Amino acid sequence: MVKRQKERQYQSSVEHRLTSQFRSGRSSGNNNPRPLPFDCCALTLTPFTNPVCCIVQSDSNGNGSNNKGNDINQLNKKKVNHGIIFENSEIMPYLLKHKSNPLTGKPMSSQNLITLSIDSSTDGDNNKKTWQCPIMNKPFLNHTKIVAVKIKGTNRANVYSYEAYQTLNVKNKNYIDLIDGTKFHPTKDVIVLNDVDDGALAKLRDINNFVHLDTLRKNHQQNGGSGQDGAGGGVNLSVSAKRIMDKLQSKQKKQKEEEEKIKKRKQQEENEKNDDTGKDDYKKMKILTSDLGITYTKGRASGSLTSTALPSASLSSTSDIREATEEEILTSLFDTMKKRKQKAFVRMYTNFGNMDIELQADIAPRTCMNFIGLVEKKWYDGTSFHRLIRNFMIQGGGSRTSSTKKKKRKTLNGSEGGNDKEQSIWGRPFQDEFDQRLKHVGPGVVSMANAGKDTNKCQFFITFKSAPHLDNKHSVFGKVVKGLNVLADLENVPCDKTNNRPLEDVYIEKMILFGDNPVADAEEIEKKKILKRIQEREKLSLERKESALGKSKERVSSTVSAGTKLSPSEKDVPKVGRYLQKKKKKKSQSDHGESAKKEDSSNDDVGNSFAIPSRLPAAPKKTTFGDFSGW
Repeated sequence: MVKRQKERQYQSSVEHRLTSQFRSGRSSGNNNPRPLPFDCCALTLTPFTNPVCCIVQSDSNGNGSNNKGNDINQLNKKKVNHGIIFENSEIMPYLLKHKSNPLTGKPMSSQNLITLSIDSSTDGDNNKKTWQCPIMNKPFLNHTKIVAVKIKGTNRANVYSYEAYQTLNVKNKNYIDLIDGTKFHPTKDVIVLNDVDDGALAKLRDINNFVHLDTLRKNHQQNGGSGQDGAGGGVNLSVSAKRIMDKLQSKQKKQKEEEEKIKKRKQQEENEKNDDTGKDDYKKMKILTSDLGITYTKGRASGSLTSTALPSASLSSTSDIREATEEEILTSLFDTMKKRKQKAFVRMYTNFGNMDIELQADIAPRTCMNFIGLVEKKWYDGTSFHRLIRNFMIQGGGSRTSSTKKKKRKTLNGSEGGNDKEQSIWGRPFQDEFDQRLKHVGPGVVSMANAGKDTNKCQFFITFKSAPHLDNKHSVFGKVVKGLNVLADLENVPCDKTNNRPLEDVYIEKMILFGDNPVADAEEIEKKKILKRIQEREKLSLERKESALGKSKERVSSTVSAGTKLSPSEKDVPKVGRYLQKKKKKKSQSDHGESAKKEDSSNDDVGNSFAIPSRLPAAPKKTTFGDFSGW
């Protein structure tokens, strides 16, 4: 009699691993892909009713279909538009909360969504809705290749089977929408929604790769593990085990906090270093007047000519070396801007349209620098035009917008608010700039509004017609070069006759600087020039210190030949006057001999080898008479 085998009351480790992977939806190494069905939303994994899609551009990996030359990947070998389908009612709340693509995790907004119009048919018995191709009347299955053709100028697209698109559009080279009859681009306006043979799209539609599902799993594990044990296994632990796990978790939190603090400190130090070595480096240095090339006379020479009380002084153009003032630094910068003759362009976005303004940075550099600085700091964003006089001008740039059009604006100090005082980039009123080349002639002249002489801040006005009575009273710094029709529309806005305030909201949405920035370019040139002069000044002072301490290197005269070698006795000769000829001593007749000749010849050789030609005129020859007694 055969023994009956008992049933196992447990699972092996392999069986347990497989079942746990199946329950959690994960597979080791993603060897078992889980493709999303075509008629399901990628966010909720349920069938959709109002489909929308977003475009994800992917590299073509060559895993196309077997139709040579007919695959859509060959139309654009580098980039292919892949579409991921969502349910409209589900994706909108998700985007408002997370502002990212649930599949890839990249930033995404509702403007990136394209509404899909898919033809459908319903079964009479089950009332089940099936999606189909409007041309072939074939239902869309999970293995069907499906494309969408985007309608130009809209966020809508018609969905067809690839078979209909291939036969009616690609083969005939007739890129016209089969329903609307509008032209479309064969690569930019075609979106692949489903293709089993496309590896990149299959990877995108694999449920194992969805980012929002991974985050849900991690949150679930953390919530399950934080309640009873740190491992998240859902095992009931004893009191002592719970205490140990709590201590471990607290230690891990402290370590993470310390690591974050260290990272923040390193980032702050790097930012400080970058700020110190930035383009405003030269402004933090001590800049002298000599570094800017400024020379002032002391006035002593002119004073001594007209006053007997002052001592006579020679003419001199040197000035006292002192630290340059802010106005002197700005004056040097403005001179550079004038020499460069570079213009700037600003685009003003209003609720009536856009206007392009040309700034005369080479003629009115101070005013243009203030205006460009305020534009870069977004001072004008959200400001309104508070004064409008027909056939004269419209003024703005200072007051806030009204009612629902109000926007938060950062002050020049960086704090948000609407009660910030009107001011220039220097925090004080600046002086006027007048030039005969800039006058209030014609419409579109941009000029500074002020409350008197040298009281310019941030407000400006644009003329509707010539205003010659404002010349030499208001600083002209720009002109509208594009958008005069918008200016004409602003002139027709009704306004209150008592205070000339527009009855409608007329405000600046934003203002941007496009093209080159003449202020930044001039600052870069000034920075290089000043740093070069500072280095030369430091080098000169260092050489003077070394020469005073006797550390400077000797400069050997060019008259000494390179091959001349000094004897040890000549090395001991003092350095001062070492190259002068030695004066010969008169010797008696008894001393004349061979030894004297040798010494004379040796002295002559040394003197001739180190002789330096004198630059003085030759000495006069001696005359025969010594006095005037013979005359």
